[in-house]
Amino acid sequence: MARLENVIPVFPNLEERFCLSYAVKAGKTIYLSGLLSADDDFKLVGENDMEAQIRCIYERLQFVLAKCDADLRHVVSEINFTTNSPALSDASWVREKIYKDAGAAMPAATGVGVASLYLPGAMLETHATAVLD
Repeated sequence: MARLENVIPVFPNLEERFCLSYAVKAGKTIYLSGLLSADDDFKLVGENDMEAQIRCIYERLQFVLAKCDADLRHVVSEINFTTNSPALSDASWVREKIYKDAGAAMPAATGVGVASLYLPGAMLETHATAVLD
């Protein structure tokens, strides 16, 4: 169970709108909600463009991690839900470059093919878990 003192507010308006917490810290572990390629008003970014969606998601992921006093070097695991596995595979270099540019090792990762995601037009949702030093 998440306790109020463990919740790290990140996007208060979206958290209230969707009844969730984007980041919950338990000990040294930070559990993050899945991130979609959306702007602050939850409008899709990068329609039909997997590379753009990956970039947007990882920009948002880095923003969320910074709110938790963490960065990509703290990410130990990801689950990537995609509606288009071939496009994700073709654009995987974008994710690899983002981690490399951050000086981070690639985390353990799982890819899951799904029929659709919550935001119409979204092709990728990334759920990450981070551990602080």
